[in-house]
Amino acid sequence: MMSKLSYYYEMCRQTRSWRAAPKFWNYAKYRFFKRGATTSVRKFTPQIASLLLTWRCNLNCDYCNAAKIIQAGRGKGPENDADLARVKRIFANPLFANCLLVDLLGGEPLLVKDLAIIVAYLAARGHIVNISTNGLLLADRIIDLKRAGISRINVSFYDTNRLVMERELFKINKIFPVHASMVLLRSEVEQRPEKLLAMANFLYEAGCRSLRFWIYRPMGLYPRPEEIISETDPAYLEFRRKIDKVLPGFCLWPVAVQTGKIKKLCPQLWQRVGCDMSGNLAICCGTDTMLPAPDNNLFVGEPDTIFNHPLLVKMREQLLDPEGPPPKICQNCNLLGEQGW
Repeated sequence: MMSKLSYYYEMCRQTRSWRAAPKFWNYAKYRFFKRGATTSVRKFTPQIASLLLTWRCNLNCDYCNAAKIIQAGRGKGPENDADLARVKRIFANPLFANCLLVDLLGGEPLLVKDLAIIVAYLAARGHIVNISTNGLLLADRIIDLKRAGISRINVSFYDTNRLVMERELFKINKIFPVHASMVLLRSEVEQRPEKLLAMANFLYEAGCRSLRFWIYRPMGLYPRPEEIISETDPAYLEFRRKIDKVLPGFCLWPVAVQTGKIKKLCPQLWQRVGCDMSGNLAICCGTDTMLPAPDNNLFVGEPDTIFNHPLLVKMREQLLDPEGPPPKICQNCNLLGEQGW
């Protein structure tokens, strides 16, 4: 059975020795202190670091923001990719130094030449290190990532990488068992649930440790708000019931988009911090928009000033207000109802 508790325990038990202690202490302080619209790095710093290692990708999924970023003229070439020196500079900053979990994201992280070196550095610092990948290059790099001390690998499963995964995933999982994820579109849940069930069965039989479903969020080049799944969607509820009956304990389900009275539980603006390799800070994982200037760059601003950027403070105020509406960015995001860890 892959409960949320066992899911997180699996990651935590792979941390390296005493170097993880400051990260767990920081997490304890985050849980102890009450959230406010403003906060200080002297109280606690974020628990999750999202590193945008590259914007380049070898797929072009229309609901991913990587293609949108590149089309806007940012991050086109490998010169914008991560290297060890840039990552060390990021983790010298107090905002990142004691993050318990590091998510290595993109684009496609496996396109980054120094990836295994970066993983080894982060693992040696005592971080839980996760990578999210489309898996097209994973068979060639899985041994190096395992040796480097990767904690967890998540393979996003799509129609566009299915043939490669069907060929490679059994072999990959014998070396290092991965987790899988799929983005759920409303039209597919309503019209092709058997196809999704077949894909889930394949991932189970291939030896994946779990399958996490993600609710579609309208980002990328061609946002489609009609594909959002709500918590009362009958096709989604039936699909979830059927999957859990066939594959009990294998799937992790997100909170769907809320209907009726909104519960604003999302902790992302306190719990997570993210940046690209130029030090530009992300707002949150629900948007491809970066923090506006000034005080939006990790390499220029002071940690407390960045962590209390006016936009972040305003959004936190809206999240903490029990009567007011959520921030505009959050209104179509299912994570609004997810309380994190």
